[in-house]
Amino acid sequence: MSDIFFTEPSEAPVPPDEVRIRILEAAPRADGRRIVVRTALTPFQQRPNIEISIRDADEREVSTLSVVEAIDAQMDFTMHLRGPQGGGRYRVAMRVFYADIESHEADEGEAVQSADILQKAAMVVDEAETEFDIPTEN
Repeated sequence: MSDIFFTEPSEAPVPPDEVRIRILEAAPRADGRRIVVRTALTPFQQRPNIEISIRDADEREVSTLSVVEAIDAQMDFTMHLRGPQGGGRYRVAMRVFYADIESHEADEGEAVQSADILQKAAMVVDEAETEFDIPTEN
């Protein structure tokens, strides 16, 4: 029994290698510290993993978000910027991937970080970027 939900009855879910990012939008809230990120994927047969990161103009990562086995094709997130941030241009990057963790497990006694295993096991199917501005305070 599948627990994948259809958002558009006329669209059939696609296999992992055909999953694509349809929408990636980002807009700051009035406080300039929280960013609303709106995403939409093609309908999928298998639940994908998603990583979203925000970088400032100096390419410093100021926020990240991970979704393991997404249920919905359309999602909205509120991401919070780390540390003191000013106005300026920011870049949001989104990566959609599948991972076969079992085939990349560490050998017995080998110390490996789970992030390293996930990185090796990731089959990236789509990536997207967009930019947004946070107004500078006067």
